[in-house]
Amino acid sequence: MENRDNCLKLLSFWAVNGELDPSVLKTQLEEMKALGLWGTIFHPRFYPGRPAYMSGPYLDILSEVILHARRLGLEFWIYDENGWPSGSGDGHVLAHFPDSRCEWLMYRDGEVVVEGKPGFNTFRREEMAYFIEYTYEGYRKGLSEEAFSYVTGFFSDEVGFLDGHGVSLCMGGIPWCQEAEEAYGLLRGRKLRDEWGLLFTDGEGCQEVRQIYWQILGDLLADAFYKPVNRWCETYKKRYTAHLKGEETLFFQTSCSGSLYQNLKQVNVPAVDALERYPGNHYYPRTVSSLSRQFSDGRCMAEALGGSGWGLSPADLEAYVDWLAESGIDTIAFHLWQYRADSASVRDWPPNIPQGLTWKEAAPAVFEKLYRKWDNKVHRNRPVLLVAPERGVQAQFNPADAMALNEHNGEGTPDTKSGRISLAFSRFAEHCYRQGIPFDVASERILEEHGSVENGVLRIGNAVYTAVICPEDALFVREQQREQAKAAGIWYDAKEWQWQYIRHGGNQIPLEKEETHIPWKGNMDSAGEWYIRSLDPLDGVWAGGSRLQGEEKDGGIWYPIPASVKKDLLSAGEISLRWEVCPQGEQKPFVYLEGDFAVKSAAGYREKDSRQWETEGDFYLTDIRKEDIQVQDLCASGFPFCGTYVELESLLYAGEDGKLVFGKTGLHADCMAVLPDGDSGQAGYCWGPDWELAGVKPGIHRAVIRLIPSTFNTYGPHHHRDGDRHLTSPMQYSGEKGFADFPDAPVFTLTDKWHVIKFGIETGE
Repeated sequence: MENRDNCLKLLSFWAVNGELDPSVLKTQLEEMKALGLWGTIFHPRFYPGRPAYMSGPYLDILSEVILHARRLGLEFWIYDENGWPSGSGDGHVLAHFPDSRCEWLMYRDGEVVVEGKPGFNTFRREEMAYFIEYTYEGYRKGLSEEAFSYVTGFFSDEVGFLDGHGVSLCMGGIPWCQEAEEAYGLLRGRKLRDEWGLLFTDGEGCQEVRQIYWQILGDLLADAFYKPVNRWCETYKKRYTAHLKGEETLFFQTSCSGSLYQNLKQVNVPAVDALERYPGNHYYPRTVSSLSRQFSDGRCMAEALGGSGWGLSPADLEAYVDWLAESGIDTIAFHLWQYRADSASVRDWPPNIPQGLTWKEAAPAVFEKLYRKWDNKVHRNRPVLLVAPERGVQAQFNPADAMALNEHNGEGTPDTKSGRISLAFSRFAEHCYRQGIPFDVASERILEEHGSVENGVLRIGNAVYTAVICPEDALFVREQQREQAKAAGIWYDAKEWQWQYIRHGGNQIPLEKEETHIPWKGNMDSAGEWYIRSLDPLDGVWAGGSRLQGEEKDGGIWYPIPASVKKDLLSAGEISLRWEVCPQGEQKPFVYLEGDFAVKSAAGYREKDSRQWETEGDFYLTDIRKEDIQVQDLCASGFPFCGTYVELESLLYAGEDGKLVFGKTGLHADCMAVLPDGDSGQAGYCWGPDWELAGVKPGIHRAVIRLIPSTFNTYGPHHHRDGDRHLTSPMQYSGEKGFADFPDAPVFTLTDKWHVIKFGIETGE
């Protein structure tokens, strides 16, 4: 078989839903080969039991099929269950342990109670050992020696707490077993029952109680299932892949398996389940590529495109594979390839990829393009480590909050302490991706137990990192690695990598009426000079009762407001301004109040379209305070009419290509000036859609950017019903309908609403 250690491998997730027919099975393997697939995962799924699962005839046919795959040069993986989740052994585990129960804790009427039901239990080591004996040993002993020798590896699906159905997601409970209670007593030196109310209610010590208990549950799952299965696979020289439920976020994973990191660390080909049609976040695919880089050989897998629907196009598939491959995932199993095409299979988390799609004949070209694109590019050096606050989420986790989640993809994370920590980290990981930071991820515990700082770098297993970025919500039990990384100068707080406001180049608000009264809601000693600026000569300008003197400069006429007058206006809480046009001059001049202030809308802003905000206005002025600036929305933060720039600062990472990347999405400006090394650097300019600055020294830079807004925000037409259009005529300022308007526009096109172009840059906060 061709060596593809650093290349893309596309597999079929072969849903075997009918009676085993060797000739049909072999023919379908040949079709997979012809279409350009690299291999398959044999997955009994709604299997009718003809011949019986794991029986002699079943294994004989499978041996024949495996040897045919060998002749074709296809990888052949075996899914370790009939259906899902793994662990039941097609019901044989519970049949062998008929008294087995799944138990959990519930909080009822102010008390914690133990509840349960019959079911196989992943915490019970003897049950999972029997599962290995029945399934894994069943394949080893039942397949022909040649066939077993050729099997690439085995696949486990969504093995989580108890029988795989999350009691937190379903009912707000917490998994429990006697061994967990005993382990808690050993770790804490206290009885769990004296403190288990804190798992559900806030109180002194609740964070430590919760974090320790969820850690114990995750360790029990790893010890009972993932470690022994991986050990068995490595004993017989097989790859082992597995994915969990709840991988998408730290909050979701807690209720399903406690710790993705501690469980998938045990797996030599860690995997994720990537549902739906469009790429997801850039955090969870990197968990498994990071773990494999750290503890294995880099190979990792995704079960991909489950439930993506019959509308899936080649472009959709290519974009999805690109997302996973860019995250370091080299093996992608398309969910599903239906063995038997019937009505039930049409509805079974479609589509049938690519066998049942109208564009099946184009699939070889699609796959070949992907192979070429990612040849020798999947496994890349990622020298930056993000510390995921897994413990931080566990310490604040209230199981009742998990009931708000969508159990399939984890959407709906609640606005609670634990949920906010999880959401903030997901956003920060996305921010780092948009900024082009080449990052891996690891939990606090992985860092503590496996990290070592030597010669100015952090090593975790096989991976080496020159920078470690940690959010403030991470919890550490041991300080050694963190202190060593700080001493080596490679430890950074996450806030340093998020855009922070520094200053602005001047702010303004249009004065549309000859007499304007703007509320002031700031301090009485606001700093800086204020001016009234007009593009045309005026007959007179007043601030309060004082007439102002103007001077012509920079293409306009400037009227400074004396400090004493400004102080009186601020003390009164209202900025009263008046101007008069020259009788023979411009009758609708552009006039602005300019100075060091924030312009706020009492009504707030709502999205008009992807580029614009609109507001009813009633603007007021206040001080600019750094802590109030939300850089992702500088309009709402006080700069809706800014005509200069807003200056921001952040650490950035330039890759080996010498580029600083600011992200193609979440950035709203006309362009930016970039000083890669702060004020001491030489400015360069970049703009969309790429938002990149080339020619920068690879490595970390403390960069300053000047974000430059749209000129529309200065000149408008702010009140035209459509705001900024691709065609603007003088009539759009007057409100008279003209050829530049839509045909269905009213005769008068102006409204009382204000329109501004979005202004800001997304951050990880």
